[in-house]
Amino acid sequence: MSLCSAFITKSIIAILAAVMLFSALACQDQGPTSTPDTQATIDASVNATIAVLPTAVPTLVSSPTDTPTPNPTPTPTPTSAPTPIPTEAPDPTKLTAISSGDYHTCALRADGSPVCRGRNNGSQSSPPAGEKFTAISNGGFHTCALRAIGSPVCWGSNSIFGAYVGQASPPTDERFIAISSGDYHTCALRADGLPICWGSNSDFLGDYTGQASPPWDKTFIAISCGASHTCALRADGSLVCWGDDLAGQSSPPASGKFTAISSGDSHTCALRADGSPACWGWDKYGQASPPAGEVFTSISSGDRHTCALRSEGTPVCWGNNRDIVFGNYFGQASPPSDERFTAVSSGGDHTCALRADGSLVCWGSNEYGQAPPPP
Repeated sequence: MSLCSAFITKSIIAILAAVMLFSALACQDQGPTSTPDTQATIDASVNATIAVLPTAVPTLVSSPTDTPTPNPTPTPTPTSAPTPIPTEAPDPTKLTAISSGDYHTCALRADGSPVCRGRNNGSQSSPPAGEKFTAISNGGFHTCALRAIGSPVCWGSNSIFGAYVGQASPPTDERFIAISSGDYHTCALRADGLPICWGSNSDFLGDYTGQASPPWDKTFIAISCGASHTCALRADGSLVCWGDDLAGQSSPPASGKFTAISSGDSHTCALRADGSPACWGWDKYGQASPPAGEVFTSISSGDRHTCALRSEGTPVCWGNNRDIVFGNYFGQASPPSDERFTAVSSGGDHTCALRADGSLVCWGSNEYGQAPPPP
């Protein structure tokens, strides 16, 4: 190629390059042109990209001053235990119940422990050690008592003239609310009022009298054993007796309402609803002839005498004041006139009573120490 031809070729190439450059710049000024399909493709691609981006979870950073200080758990204020009220121990010298037998006397201390004095030829004055009772009753030569749960405990003679009769052998499977000892038998009341008796059903001569065979079709609220008979009080105030009736001691009044009952050797006394006394049975010594016009709150029949308490606590007694064998004066029916009592119990030839302070006062025969003089 000649020099002229080469020059022309280069010029043409330069002109074409300039035109192409000018066209390219013009297209950039107008901006890119896209079709709807192309734009949709771009949008979908952008949206897809946004969808897969991880979502950033902001982390909250608190400054030490912004963190609330937790309230400290309050320390509980110690509560002082209530000061126990001291319980006064029972006074070992104070007595709460009294019972006079033929020749011995037993009582219950404030803590329920028994104390006995007097004749002890059948161990009737030797209660079991360590026992506590709520009721006690003396018989001829035995004594019976009730524990707080109602179980009976007896001690003393179980025989009559050497023959076993079991007056001091109570049933072991029974529970009672009241108990009474006679000469050679004992009766008690269950919570349902049913009477249960054990011991001799005969008098001291061996003749059947049935004092330990109560009626099974009746219930009672109080019961009292005599020498060879038993009387009991019903809820309606009527009286029922069974056993020896040779002297009429088991034949109570057919009418009237009574509140208390007490059987002696061969007589019985009771209190009407108005407090007036009624007695029946053997009356050789006036033991069944109470003074007229008197009103009492309690009554107790002994062998041949009877004592009762007025509402203010003054004692009144009637009947024999002497030993029936030798005629010696004992004064069992002559109580102190300047005393006030809360309970009274008539025995063979003696009587004992309790003052309000729990001290014991006795009068009558003290041959066996059964009636110690007042302190």
